[in-house]
Amino acid sequence: MKYLIHSIWVHIFAVALAQAQSQSVSSSPTPKLTLLWETDALLTTVESVIYDPVSKYIYTTNIHGHFMKKDGNGFISKIDLQGKIVESHWIKGLDAPTGTGIYQGKLYVTDIDKLIEIDIVQGKILKTYAIEGAKALNDVEVGSDGTVYCSDTGGNQIFALKNRQVIRVASGIDTPNGLLADGNQFLITCWVPKTLNYLDLKTQKVTPISNGLAGPDGIEKVDNQHYLVSGFQGLIHLVNKKGHKQLLLDTQAQKVNATDIDYVPSMKMLLVPTFHKNTVRAYRLKY
Repeated sequence: MKYLIHSIWVHIFAVALAQAQSQSVSSSPTPKLTLLWETDALLTTVESVIYDPVSKYIYTTNIHGHFMKKDGNGFISKIDLQGKIVESHWIKGLDAPTGTGIYQGKLYVTDIDKLIEIDIVQGKILKTYAIEGAKALNDVEVGSDGTVYCSDTGGNQIFALKNRQVIRVASGIDTPNGLLADGNQFLITCWVPKTLNYLDLKTQKVTPISNGLAGPDGIEKVDNQHYLVSGFQGLIHLVNKKGHKQLLLDTQAQKVNATDIDYVPSMKMLLVPTFHKNTVRAYRLKY
């Protein structure tokens, strides 16, 4: 009898525990993006976006033409946190500007085969670094020590500006696109393999984290376990460190692209350049 009663209580406890766990899982909020605002369509082939917490403005690169044509039509725009375009041609005379990174008051921008250094306060170009051997520079990422990294999607390599000198830090990487320096880890998206990866800059070993990411472009850190990855055709995925991905946004049917994104943790705000739609959209991330 004691054994029977004990077995019954064990069964009841197990059922109750399973129900509690089920309720806990089902009550967990589903990650979602909610549109906050969209700029006027005054941008032109907007590829990258970045928020500067010092000036409290958003800066975008506008290719305004073919991404490999040296035509002098490219420019950078300045936007406020409500989505108003403060100055559409804040910096002009570039060719096909793409990636952006900020460090100590300087905005770094890739432009086909060169890296542009811009003083944010003065709103002027300070220096242009020609990158010998670059084929099609793309994203920019700045490490905690101030090293400015540039992906060369067309040349399957990664360059770095360190101590005012440009060096090649990786080669033989299959179409590297987005870059992210996350503490001691360095992440890249690779366009053709459709992957998010870790890259060991010392050994140049590439370790896949997640695959099946169509047109992977920008990477942004959300917290210690999650990243946001954009897909060129209009996809935003939330990817955890184990490689599990959740689709948060799909604007492919509307032909709205999602290129080199930025995420502002303090506001839980995701900034998405729409490329051919010529706007920037801001979303609130909830998860």
